[in-house]
Amino acid sequence: MVRYIMILLFSCCCLNIQAQENDTLFAVKKGLNLNIRYTVKPGEYLQMLANRFYIPAETLEKLNLGDPNKKLQPDNVLYIPILKDNYSSQKPPIQSDEYRELYYRVGERDDIGLIATYAGVTKRQLITWNDMKGNSLVEGQPLFIGWLRMVAKDSASEAIGLAYPAVKKTITNQENIVVDTQKHDFNGLDKLFDMQTSNGTNVLTEKGTAVFFEKGGKGGVQYAFHNTAQRGSVIKVFNPGTGKYTYVKVIGPIPDTKQYANCIIGISSGAKEALGILDNKAWCELSYPAN
Repeated sequence: MVRYIMILLFSCCCLNIQAQENDTLFAVKKGLNLNIRYTVKPGEYLQMLANRFYIPAETLEKLNLGDPNKKLQPDNVLYIPILKDNYSSQKPPIQSDEYRELYYRVGERDDIGLIATYAGVTKRQLITWNDMKGNSLVEGQPLFIGWLRMVAKDSASEAIGLAYPAVKKTITNQENIVVDTQKHDFNGLDKLFDMQTSNGTNVLTEKGTAVFFEKGGKGGVQYAFHNTAQRGSVIKVFNPGTGKYTYVKVIGPIPDTKQYANCIIGISSGAKEALGILDNKAWCELSYPAN
């Protein structure tokens, strides 16, 4: 009986360790660089994953010999490169939710100097991070090697991809110039926003769901309900799904009704066109005066 209980406890411990293992982010070597071995989930496509991991889609395509227009299939394996744009050897701010701890599993022929070179840090840094007494490594040993920047999948609806920030297009030649068709007539709210935020240097930021309500803006000015920004404050609203933004003026706190449940802002429906939004709810990023 005692033996049976011991076996059961051991099995539970192994399952717990395995669960933690699966939740840990590990880097692997591919060529001369470190990468994340990523299994494609239903509904994900190349550009979406490039946005999520802060890398150019062209880089992801080249590494995996894929086609950006080809729909990926669930369970396809991609290698996500670890680059200067999505990797940090400096501990991110405590409030940051876009960085995850990154580890590397020691291979048979690895040594501390080789791993440090791949990670772009010093041997001393690896030794300090991992509380090592010397340079000795054991095959299979996990080593902490830094932080990877990535957008959390549960930060918005995966179905419409709003969790993944839009990547700005680069102009390569005169024929491929991307024309910004967004109208920049914000009825003076952009200038007022600059005044209230000292040209964007004194702002608070927030991410979450915006709810649109039927209300016409006066003179083209769009209004908003918000619980933190003071009445009369101007909020810059950015839609990462379309790359578009606009400005709205706060007229009061968010009404305590079912319509606004779990949202961070209510916006008059006239702002939907400027943001490229059709639905009555959307994931948005806000910037507004700190005081």
